Amino acid sequence: MIAAFVVAALALAVAVVVLAPLFRPDAQEAERVSNVLSAEQDLSTRHAMALAALRDLEDDRATGKIGDADYTALRAKLEGRAVELMKSLDRLAAERR
Repeated sequence: MIAAFVVAALALAVAVVVLAPLFRPDAQEAERVSNVLSAEQDLSTRHAMALAALRDLEDDRATGKIGDADYTALRAKLEGRAVELMKSLDRLAAERR
């Protein structure tokens, strides 16, 4: 009986500690900031990947692994993607201000 009471009290204490941040007055703002930072990190990673793909494309062209027609088409596509990602990053940065 006493063991059950101790376990229940301990569970209640853990629940209070875990749930307390959800009831802070600034919890919604903290969540919004966290979401913006997560989105920014995702966009930044995808932008870095697009730039890496452009560098790889340049290497492939320099070594003759890809022809000029394919190079031109792929470069335009990758550059467009990188520009769109950069614009999205700029919009997120403006929202944070």
